[in-house]
Amino acid sequence: MKLESLFEIKENKLFKISDGTEVNCSKLFVYEADQKNIEIDEDIYNEEFLADLREKLKGLDEEGKFALIKIKSDAVLDSEDKIESYINTFNHTARRIKDCVSVTGFLLSENILACGKGAVEEFIEVLAKKHAQYVYFASKELCEKYNLLELPLVHI
Repeated sequence: MKLESLFEIKENKLFKISDGTEVNCSKLFVYEADQKNIEIDEDIYNEEFLADLREKLKGLDEEGKFALIKIKSDAVLDSEDKIESYINTFNHTARRIKDCVSVTGFLLSENILACGKGAVEEFIEVLAKKHAQYVYFASKELCEKYNLLELPLVHI
């Protein structure tokens, strides 16, 4: 089931598509999960954890509230394999919550931002193949630090 996009990015800010109003991002719920709680071994995911996350998000659906997902990782993404694993964890998570209207998008952690423009673009491209409705968030300070201000990210 593909969901329609409810939000868009303009000048690094989030707007509702339906009426063009700017969204106060501080009102979004942030669900934070550690990559090691989702990917318990290489390409082996904790489906129970993801099912629980989906249930929480479905509760927000019923309340008409919105959230973003942040998957943190202590790993230094210093190789293509590690970057791919990180992206695959997000992509697998997106598959498990794909029917949750409450999910606005994903908050990118410093791990992936530190990898530079190419890695962030790859991240967005991989997820957009099946989940085009999501938008991506990042700290403005980190975007400045890693010279990523021109990327289509909501600055929070």
